Amino acid sequence: MSKIDKDKAQSNPAAVFDKPDDIVKNRELTANQKKKALQEWELDARLTSVAAEEGMTKDDDMALDKSKKSPLPEIKKAQEDMGIKTDKGAESSPTKT
Repeated sequence: MSKIDKDKAQSNPAAVFDKPDDIVKNRELTANQKKKALQEWELDARLTSVAAEEGMTKDDDMALDKSKKSPLPEIKKAQEDMGIKTDKGAESSPTKT
């Protein structure tokens, strides 16, 4: 198995990992690096969801998004598995109001 780019794993985890649980199982990242990666993935998923709701995605992206479910439930489960407590306010931000 090749080594991962730890900086990329934390700044764009979806480009490095197939699913959030892969972060939890990874042995190269520290607990803090895993936490940061999961938080970044959560933020990206929330922003993507808001953009899609507001019609701010390309037509090609919309076609892909309909067949692709949100990774948020998997991200939340991975955070719970690691014992990461999320801020109650963060659970609803950012979202469309």
